[in-house]
Amino acid sequence: MSKQIVSVSLAAMLAACASVPEVDTQASSSNKLGVVQVGTKQNAELIFCEHEKCPQRTPKRLPPPPPPAPVVAKPMPVKEEPKQVHFKVHFRWGWSRLDADGRKEAEAVVASGLLKDAKRIEIAGRTDPTGPRKFNEKLAVRRAETVKAVLVMAGIPADRIAAVAQTPCCDGDLAASKAAMRELRRTDIEITVTTK
Repeated sequence: MSKQIVSVSLAAMLAACASVPEVDTQASSSNKLGVVQVGTKQNAELIFCEHEKCPQRTPKRLPPPPPPAPVVAKPMPVKEEPKQVHFKVHFRWGWSRLDADGRKEAEAVVASGLLKDAKRIEIAGRTDPTGPRKFNEKLAVRRAETVKAVLVMAGIPADRIAAVAQTPCCDGDLAASKAAMRELRRTDIEITVTTK
């Protein structure tokens, strides 16, 4: 539709509204004509109708606001406790150097792959209860130092390794079996692994 036709149409409507004859004031108000806009935007149109029969005007409403974006709660980081792993390296009676079996046990510690992630490594030397206590305390420390040397040679920084004597260094029963005594002649290696 051209602008001229629209302008003429609107002018005609307004003229029609202005030229609607006034009805007798005594007459019913239902005889009066009116113009009502119905629909919105492109669908809007003006219609002539009697007041009583006019449809309701289309209410002018703002569109509803968009729904708020859902709030996604970020999960709280779970602080994992470092895990602890234990190894044992056994020694012969009175020895602080490793025999073939002890060397295999020490190499298994290195091969575990846990040492590179270790936050702390504690090596506690032990002995069986035979012999003088002072000698056993020194022997326990020497055993711990022997295992520490193996770990340092594997590339673990010495400052991350503590080598001490277990307290008490030489507990156990003197009447225990040879197998039980052998179990006491060892170093306990506790590795605290940093979890990620």
